[in-house]
Amino acid sequence: MMIRKFTGGSFKEALEQVKQELGDHAMILSSRSIKSAGFGLLNKPMVEVTAAADDAGEGEAGRSSSAEMEELVRELRIMREEMGFLKETLSSAMPRLRVGNEKKGLYNLLIKHGVDPQFAVVLLERSNYTVDSIKFTISQDVKVQNFSPADERGFLFLGTPGVGKTSMLSKIAHILRKKHKRLSLISLDSERISAFAHMKELSQELGCDMKVTRKVSDLPRMIYRDIERGPVLVDTPGYNHTELLGDIANVFSSGFPLTRCLLMDATMNTHAAERIWQDINTELIDTIGFTKLDIAAQYGSLYNLSLLSGRPLSFISSGPAVPDDIRVPSPDYIAGLIMGGACAN
Repeated sequence: MMIRKFTGGSFKEALEQVKQELGDHAMILSSRSIKSAGFGLLNKPMVEVTAAADDAGEGEAGRSSSAEMEELVRELRIMREEMGFLKETLSSAMPRLRVGNEKKGLYNLLIKHGVDPQFAVVLLERSNYTVDSIKFTISQDVKVQNFSPADERGFLFLGTPGVGKTSMLSKIAHILRKKHKRLSLISLDSERISAFAHMKELSQELGCDMKVTRKVSDLPRMIYRDIERGPVLVDTPGYNHTELLGDIANVFSSGFPLTRCLLMDATMNTHAAERIWQDINTELIDTIGFTKLDIAAQYGSLYNLSLLSGRPLSFISSGPAVPDDIRVPSPDYIAGLIMGGACAN
């Protein structure tokens, strides 16, 4: 018997590959959802189908098929054990949802707006099964970082390439410049010409100092020299978050003087956002901001990541205008955004 695995964008697409390679009489052994090798928006869900067909060949081919069968059995056994453990864990940790017509409608509404299914169950159980009560529960769950421009010392922004770090920094720089005589900009992203040019133009527009370096070891000298005279904003490259945060922790062993803000793309699905969060040293992140709310179809990811990370939300950006398209949200605003499903500037 010959065993093969096929991957497609849907079960139908994978099945067509099975028929082409193994024929119409092939037997489907299993199927599962997987992630593609892409990143961010390119990390699309895929379907992997394992199929088998009779093989007249013997010798090495027969032994190879036998080994593949043993491997498949082993994988299925592990999967069964993991599913059993997950079911046992969730049954004690999460309440059972007795689905009535009213609950079902609210549950579907939460899912439509991007709230994680498990979180949706808990929200329904903790509320009075009305939209207003769910909004209230969400507002109680969401933490928000207080922002006082007059007292702010500064931020270091992190995030994946293209998330909008430099744009967010520009908007906050305009807000802070109105409250302070001095403002300093620092860029650790010296490789992207566009980022350097944008920061240089911003420093000239606001009449503030700008420094560029590739070395984290240069930051203490730059930051501590300027921070007593006004806020400091630091832009970073969109890669090697873990390495960068590790270097910062080593260099600033007594504590980092600025707020470390991780920016997330609001159009990203929860699984992709959770993957980014898990790939960095989360202990070194102080707050989370969201960009691109104006093009997001749903906003449940704000609530999901708030619960998953345990970090307060800070700024949310809803467009390219500087400095207008930025907001320091309240818990009530976040709750209304998630339940209302529309971004109001």
